[in-house]
Formats: sequence, structure tokens, C-alpha cells
Amino acid sequence: MIKKVSIVLIALVIGMVCIAGCTSDTGEATPTPTSLPVETPVATTQQAPNLMPQPTDVMPTTLFVDVATSKDPITGDITVTFRGGKGQNQVNDIKAVVISGTGATTTKYIEPNVNAEAVFTVDDGEATKGEDRVMVTVSFYDGTSYKIYDDVLSRTRTTN
Repeated sequence: MIKKVSIVLIALVIGMVCIAGCTSDTGEATPTPTSLPVETPVATTQQAPNLMPQPTDVMPTTLFVDVATSKDPITGDITVTFRGGKGQNQVNDIKAVVISGTGATTTKYIEPNVNAEAVFTVDDGEATKGEDRVMVTVSFYDGTSYKIYDDVLSRTRTTN
């Protein structure tokens, strides 16, 4: 009887080993198909460009420099001209930024030479015939920088 029980137990153990081996995870899984989310278009409204001028920085009188800006009353082109000043020999660079009425932002650098200028044209989409915001920042060799100009220019004709 012990022989029969031993044979039955051995058969059960071998059967369990076979079953356990057949159901082991090989690490590979059958990919489950997933459905991709359907994107629904969302109506967006384009935000109006920020044409609101902000205050300019107060700079030390020893570093004072100036720029002149103008907008051509016919073409709408904007010219930013460096006028110099006490601190002109300490200027590293001059950055002029125009935010057009369409929202386009254009940056140009002006050489720190008196009467050097940057021109932003309507034909290139850098300016408009309407209102455009102009900002000028001057950086000095000592690492400081100051926003010296921030205003909105529009095409107006003056009559005398």
C-alpha cells in the first residue's frame, strides 16, 4: 500500500510541476487593443497684443542715454535712433523691441553710436499702419540694464 501511495504522490507532484510550468508568466503579454481618444476642436480666441506701455527704469545720471522714435505717417515704418548721452561710452548694447498691432514681436539691436538706428517696416510685418508698442533697453558694460523707452506709436499727421 505504501508503494501505491508513493506512486500516487509522485504522480501528483509531477502533475503539479507540469501544470505550474505551463502557467508560468514568460514576461510577454498579448497587447490589448486600446482606443485612442478623439480630440474635439476647441474654439480659441486670439489674445490681443499687449500694447499697454509700462513705466521705464530710473537710471543714474552718469549713465544717461537717450533714443528717439518715430513712425512714418505714410508708410507706418518705425525708426528708433540712438541719441547718445553721458553714459554712451559705457553702453554694451541697445535692444529695441516692437510689438505690432497684430501681435508680432520683433527685436533689433542698435550699435551704441550716435545716430545709429533700427527700422521696423510694415512690409516685413514688423510694424503696422495702426498702433505699435516700442520698448528700448540699454545694457552697460558693468552688467546693468535699464528700460529707457516704452510707448505706443501711431500714424498721425500733424498740421500747423
